Amino acid sequence: MSEKADIIIRSSTIFTGNTLEPVAGAVIIASGRIVKIAPDFEVENFKGAATRVIDAGDALVCPGFNDSHTHFLQNGIMKDADYTLSLEGKVTKDEVVAAIREFAESHPDNAWIVGCDLNFDGWENGEKPTKELLDELVLDRPAYFASWDMHTGWTNSAGLEAAGYTPETPDPDGGYIGRNDDGTLSGLNFEPPANDPIWGMANVAGDMDRALNASFAECLSHGVTAAGVVWPYGGIDEHANMEIFNEFDAEGKLPIRLSFFPKMTDGLEGARWCQEHIKGDHVRFAGVKLITDGVCEAHTGYLTEPYADDPSTCGEPTVSYDELLPLVRQADAAGYPVRLHCIGNGAVKQALDVFERVGKEQGFKGHHNCIEHIESCRPEDIERFAQLGVVASMQPIHSVLNVEGYPALLGEKWIPHMWPQKSLLDANTILAFGTDAPVWNFNPMEGIYAAITRQQPWDGQPEGGFVPAQKITLAQALQAYTYGAAYAESYEHEIGTLEAGKLADVVVMDRNLFEITPEEILRAKVAFTIVNGEIVYEA
Repeated sequence: MSEKADIIIRSSTIFTGNTLEPVAGAVIIASGRIVKIAPDFEVENFKGAATRVIDAGDALVCPGFNDSHTHFLQNGIMKDADYTLSLEGKVTKDEVVAAIREFAESHPDNAWIVGCDLNFDGWENGEKPTKELLDELVLDRPAYFASWDMHTGWTNSAGLEAAGYTPETPDPDGGYIGRNDDGTLSGLNFEPPANDPIWGMANVAGDMDRALNASFAECLSHGVTAAGVVWPYGGIDEHANMEIFNEFDAEGKLPIRLSFFPKMTDGLEGARWCQEHIKGDHVRFAGVKLITDGVCEAHTGYLTEPYADDPSTCGEPTVSYDELLPLVRQADAAGYPVRLHCIGNGAVKQALDVFERVGKEQGFKGHHNCIEHIESCRPEDIERFAQLGVVASMQPIHSVLNVEGYPALLGEKWIPHMWPQKSLLDANTILAFGTDAPVWNFNPMEGIYAAITRQQPWDGQPEGGFVPAQKITLAQALQAYTYGAAYAESYEHEIGTLEAGKLADVVVMDRNLFEITPEEILRAKVAFTIVNGEIVYEA
């Protein structure tokens, strides 16, 4: 006798994630798990008096979307409009100044004045923000503003003082504190190690319940049922970050699944603490993470050849080969998968070299190691991903954020190898998609659109796509956002595909993505989001 279902979802377009072709039938859900993907003629066997039947017609049914790379707590604080001012679209100095002054005046109770999306490239005559300017706008409390890529921070005098920064403060490893010609602090600091002490204090002063609940609601409305949470956390202490999510989970306030990747450090103390303490229904420890270079826009992405627009530098790794090797050795011996932030092709090569050497020394254990971002890659390194079992964790929306300026940074030679998602797939690499939230919002439709068109979701540019040879198919993009992301989190045994025995995390869209244009995909909405066999969002 067939088990009676709690929910039955019928559709002619069920994308299981196991293959690239959708199938017709029904998803049978009972007791929080998938019982079967049943053909139509079997559906009646699973119906009971309390069964809810969702007839989706030909609308897409697929595994819950999984955002493989997020800074989740940081996203919540940054997207809280009552606490963090977004300067997106504010191009000129006057626009930035007016926005900050108005926000500070209208939020007198905020302990800090915090902002994001700062971009001063368009300020006249190359002028840059200074602490003196921010002091004029916010004199009564500390203030901090993050650049759009979160690698530069602008701080007023009170913020620098709160962090204990003085002209004598040494530069931290992997970052540097901005100084004027006379040695005084400029108010601009570069890379997370220099900014996190300040941003962390600013972030913990926010309203966590308000910020995180808004992020959870956003995720569920977009069908995101799981996410990878990777270090850094906007400067918030490792333990504090984890305890916040532990508390939410213990109180039943965490509706999605989060896999945590704390910072990889010598001795792995933080990782071992997380492994012991991060255990709950929707929180889990999944590995470790490290940043190995910066970003190409700041010429801190590590390249194998000099920058085309600045031949004096190739950028530098934030952690050298000799420093990275023993860290990965330790993580590998402890059984921890490693995720490495690698923007430039030099950083990608270095990461692959380290993974290869550790594997040869200690044995290839099948850990789901990942390289994050991969904005460029040497052609000879493409095949190495699959050979070494390394996952390519990429954010397709990133490939279209700077289509005009990026080629000038690296040079025409490297254009075919920018965000090489198709090349990696063709070489049998497992691809995992995400957003790098708060760099971008949680909506998978925008990332999928960017992956299959290589165009910007807001204007469809550039015509024909940026590096169009790297376009992938809709099915490949869906698989990267489901199975691939779960694999990157070593969670594919429970989520990521629709098959018997797995957790019932399912999304029902409002249309068939396989039968519409890419532009219509951008307008597609989620009809139902199901987690643990329960409907947690219904349009």
